[in-house]
Amino acid sequence: MTLQELQIALRRCGSLAACDVLLQAQFHEIRPLFYGLTWQELHDNCRYLDYEDAFLTFENSPSGQAIRSGERPPDSVIALLIFFLSLFERSRCYALILNVSNLLPSGSLRDRGEALVEYKHITDARRDYLRRFDRILGLLQGAWNHGNVKERAKCEDLLQEYAIDSILEPFAAGITIRPEIAARFQNESDFLRYPILADRSVQEIFDLSEKGLERKRIELRSRIVESLHEEACSLAPGALLNRFAEEFSGEPIPVIQQHKTLPCFIDEQLKTMGAVYAQLRRGARINFNGDSDYNRIYLGTYFPKSVIESWNIFSELLSIPIIAAAFRQKDSIRVLDIGSGTGAAVVGTLLALKDWGQCQCRTPVEVTSMDFNQDALAKQNLILDAIREDLPFDLKTDLRHQPLPFDLDGFVRDFSSVAHSERRKYDVIICWKCLSEFYNVSFAVAQGIIRNTLSISSGMLTPFSLCVVSDVTTTDNGYEYFAQTFNRESNEYEITPQAIMRTIIPLSCATKSTTCRAQTCYTQRRFEVVHRLASHDATKIAYRVFAPTSFADSITATFAKQCSYRVNSARPDEACLEGTKGHFSSDAPCGYTGFFR
Repeated sequence: MTLQELQIALRRCGSLAACDVLLQAQFHEIRPLFYGLTWQELHDNCRYLDYEDAFLTFENSPSGQAIRSGERPPDSVIALLIFFLSLFERSRCYALILNVSNLLPSGSLRDRGEALVEYKHITDARRDYLRRFDRILGLLQGAWNHGNVKERAKCEDLLQEYAIDSILEPFAAGITIRPEIAARFQNESDFLRYPILADRSVQEIFDLSEKGLERKRIELRSRIVESLHEEACSLAPGALLNRFAEEFSGEPIPVIQQHKTLPCFIDEQLKTMGAVYAQLRRGARINFNGDSDYNRIYLGTYFPKSVIESWNIFSELLSIPIIAAAFRQKDSIRVLDIGSGTGAAVVGTLLALKDWGQCQCRTPVEVTSMDFNQDALAKQNLILDAIREDLPFDLKTDLRHQPLPFDLDGFVRDFSSVAHSERRKYDVIICWKCLSEFYNVSFAVAQGIIRNTLSISSGMLTPFSLCVVSDVTTTDNGYEYFAQTFNRESNEYEITPQAIMRTIIPLSCATKSTTCRAQTCYTQRRFEVVHRLASHDATKIAYRVFAPTSFADSITATFAKQCSYRVNSARPDEACLEGTKGHFSSDAPCGYTGFFR
């Protein structure tokens, strides 16, 4: 569903009951419309006006008129209003927040919306923050009084943001009202009128420097956006995950894989480093802050899986004649691993190059690895040093500590800066099971990171190159299988005018990514894994392989054409036909390896 289609559908709803039916049925497609755009994208060509038009359509529809006449909106409609409120807040269209708030039922949410308007819609920075103190505190205290534990925490976040804004915004304009604001927030008589002021986090604001305040504001912004998204989704739980079938619905059809067993020289190195096998309760959902003990568990449990995945995928890619021919002409092969961790995907790539073709690859390989976790990088360095002597080519490595923010705007700013500072182009870019971590930290705030990672990375590729993005197929974020998020944002990237690469694998996505309407598409491939600490293990991932457009066209032109492709090993009798999921005969080839036919 597009925003324009939503607007038309809202106009056609003749009552709140009809609007409720629409939203419940389409909630899983409507929700992503309101997230994933940076502030700059919302303001480029005044794109936020499209959302204003959609809201005004609802406001003037029979549903909006019914609310203004006193009819209480159903929960799904309140969820839609929260989406509008959140988007207008992020795009800084503060006057529209008041319009949205006026359609909300009386209570904590409405009071919070009105408080947002009061401290965000400022026309006189010298006076308004102080002059509106009682109005803002009255609204937040009222919302706090009538709210549950979660709603009270949201009120406290808004109060902290008001305090920070009232210091930083005037300061940016050369005005200092910090002493006056501190006096109001620390006034004993105000403590009696507004008990919410006693919150320790609020009082600690005034001990922070300007830089500390800015960091705190970024943290609060993420929490506020995430909490609004969570609040909206909690009002329509039946429209989310349980709409879809369970991930596993039968015995998977085995897909041929060339490599199952970890090489002995890698197994021995992992043993030397104290690798431990222990399935973690929540898997490896967030690794950026893992310590040495955690990373040893990762090395023994998840590292071998990623090696086998990468080894097989790159072996298959290098077996495609047109790709092999392009790579044989390179004087060196430059590899960039974004979010590399301990380097499993790099190792798998090197193993594929080692065994490539009839004879071993002799082309020098240069690896650049970037990651947030310094201990993981140190362990990767030990592994790459140890396997050098088993490789038939020269290996140069450049391991970089590179933190990236977990919110979309910050991520795009910092990763764009990294890309612009690069003086070289890469023949292979890999991003293995790291993007999901951003979404697991803050799902709503991270929306759009996949799309922008593809967009920014594409500018670092040579003309004849590959970009492979792989990730988990779990539901750690609580809203949807990450494979669905991954596929949706990948398709969103490919339909942008700026897209300069496109999908070549899976084959179904390669042929229909720009026209695919399967918003809930779930792709998955499984691999068997054998190593010293596990005689039989399994791993499952969703992945896409991209190439610069001209190279991609040449590659896909050589593939055998099929009517349908299987793209989910957990659903053996399901296949993708022209961008539509359906049940097909079991002879449909695998969309990951169908080019072998």
